[in-house]
Amino acid sequence: MRQNQPIGEQASSSHAQLNWQELEIFQAHNVAPQELVVESLPKHLIVIHTTLQPVEVIERADSLRYKGLAQAGSMNINSAGSMSACQWSEAISFIRLDVPPKLIEQVAQADTDSRSCCELINTAHTHDAKILQISQWLLDEQNNGGAGGQLYVDSLLNLLTVHLLRTYTTQFWEARSPNRLTQQQVTRAIDYMHSHLDQDISLEVLAQIVNISPSHLRRLFKQATGMAPHQYLLNLRVHRAKELLLTRGFSVNEVAAEVGFADQSHLHRHFKRLFGVTPKTILSS
Repeated sequence: MRQNQPIGEQASSSHAQLNWQELEIFQAHNVAPQELVVESLPKHLIVIHTTLQPVEVIERADSLRYKGLAQAGSMNINSAGSMSACQWSEAISFIRLDVPPKLIEQVAQADTDSRSCCELINTAHTHDAKILQISQWLLDEQNNGGAGGQLYVDSLLNLLTVHLLRTYTTQFWEARSPNRLTQQQVTRAIDYMHSHLDQDISLEVLAQIVNISPSHLRRLFKQATGMAPHQYLLNLRVHRAKELLLTRGFSVNEVAAEVGFADQSHLHRHFKRLFGVTPKTILSS
């Protein structure tokens, strides 16, 4: 069966309502034997094999030919604009990511005006622990309905993009970055978090507040505070929730909404992680 569509597009994606900067990810299970062909990929394509038993595959890309066994954890990376085809004779499972070129270009152009390093190298059956881990975090966040918030998703997308630039582009790329954030920049970022606890803050907005690129902010904020921006924001929300609960004027559900948690159970999980007790314990003490 020949189809002019990206590999695996017959599986459904469930995150359309989330703001993921046009990145798409889904996990497909036991897809029936077939051949899928796309003449020109609209986005960069990453396919991670997850079938427990090896499956024989025949794969083609612009500069690659492969016939052999697809092992669990192995992955293919194909650049946008290239041809991609895959045929398999047994049911197969995989994780698929479609990465928009503009997502990579935005990070690259924070340090250079050239787009020449944004074409990915077509790579077959590599093993990459970072991509595997990031894809699992993204799937978990998708399955949780985006409970971690925009700042968390932005951080994961930035991690993925920087890794692709450093490892799979046609030219060497390395971010030109300041050595550290100034104390004024750190304070400005934290003050903004305090003032917008109930809002879904994005990494891009926070970076604009301190006048630095999102990829630099993620790394340098953690260097300055010991926590990634989304972790710091989460801790601020939990501490503010405790203050509100101690006033005895709010229910747990009201507090969760007031400090920006997706729901009461989301607050419950992180409150217990940080303080060792549940929010209801605070109300009843």
